[in-house]
Amino acid sequence: MAGTEALTARILKEAEDKAEEIRSEAKSQAAKILEKAEKKAKTVHERTIEKAKEKAENSRNRKFTMAELDLRKEILKEKQLQIEKAFQGTLDNLAQLDTEEYQEIIWRMMMESVETGEETVVISEIDEERITPDFIEKVNKELEKEGKKGALKIASEKEDIGGGFILSSAHTKINSSFHSIVGMERDELEPKVAEILFQ
Repeated sequence: MAGTEALTARILKEAEDKAEEIRSEAKSQAAKILEKAEKKAKTVHERTIEKAKEKAENSRNRKFTMAELDLRKEILKEKQLQIEKAFQGTLDNLAQLDTEEYQEIIWRMMMESVETGEETVVISEIDEERITPDFIEKVNKELEKEGKKGALKIASEKEDIGGGFILSSAHTKINSSFHSIVGMERDELEPKVAEILFQ
């Protein structure tokens, strides 16, 4: 599906564009966490020195292991935060596209998603200036060329879906909001985004 592929490509491109900045921030955070863990481990070591050698060695090893586990948890937490920022940044950037580029993405997505051509198009308030009746009319004309009804109409009620749209009919509801698409694609995209950010 060209529209979904375009959205997927955009998500990966956004991740690449932000990778250096996020990677630098992640490295800085990791260095701070490591420094903190090393100080903690040093304190533990100094306290255990006074104990019997065998007991001190066991305690020291145990404390170092805990410090290492804590460090790994903090690094993982920071990586997850940076990945979340990358996805959210993509959604934010999609919402801020100029009208022409935004409509091009929506156009492709609608042409892929429409089944009968009689669906109601549900949008959010932020898209009233971009997904307009005139825009829908152009989509309808293209749908007619493909042998579909070409009777899409914009719903009077708006929904808080961010960017994208929902196609609603008596029998189906197709959620093509950006949040929904990113959510569905996230399991597949997240390892790729992580690789870009933390390579």
